[in-house]
Amino acid sequence: METAQKRPISLTIIAWFLIVVSVLGLLAQAAAFLMSSNPAMAKAIAQMHEPMALQGTQVVLAVINLIVAYGIFKGQPWARVLYVVGAIVGLAAGFMMSPQKLGVVLGLIILIVISIFLYSEKANDWFSARGFMLKRED
Repeated sequence: METAQKRPISLTIIAWFLIVVSVLGLLAQAAAFLMSSNPAMAKAIAQMHEPMALQGTQVVLAVINLIVAYGIFKGQPWARVLYVVGAIVGLAAGFMMSPQKLGVVLGLIILIVISIFLYSEKANDWFSARGFMLKRED
């Protein structure tokens, strides 16, 4: 299905931001996992402030963000709903598990800014949908 117009640059920037942040996060998690057999690294991981459950949540959220970026590029309305839901779940998990609440506040600010762009008038035209619609308008 053809989209109504050219993708707004703000959505392109958001999609690439999500891709870069997700790939870097996944690479960091993979490196930590691969190096966990090293005794010095295992000791450093044990001293980390983040619980292992939060690290697992970060991997899931990184994959969700990659799916969201794909949906943004393709103009799929479900992508922005998935972003908002995933970000809220991630913030809730971070608030409950992370000792560093400043990171949660920063995440909330990023969620608000990205959501403003994802639900702007230009974005509505790109996605051919309004609000929390999961399918395009006909």
